Amino acid sequence: MTLLRFRCDTVNYRKGFIEVMPGIHSGCINLECWQVQNDLDISGIDLLDQRIPDEAITANVELELSLETAEALLVALQNAIHAVRSGENLS
Repeated sequence: MTLLRFRCDTVNYRKGFIEVMPGIHSGCINLECWQVQNDLDISGIDLLDQRIPDEAITANVELELSLETAEALLVALQNAIHAVRSGENLS
């Protein structure tokens, strides 16, 4: 499996990229997130695109998830998807 990268640009002031990669550390799933400046249009481009200068990255975190944590995250995401589709909101 190769890395998977997702562009997240639905909410302008909370946009960026998520990358998932297996096996950087034995038995772990690597999860890395980058936040970009909210005035940068990232629609249709990838994180490695030259139109995203280094200074446009405002935050970065890289986490190593155990398989158990990754599975729990998957369940939490599925539950959140169901809640949003059902019209449940926190606000």
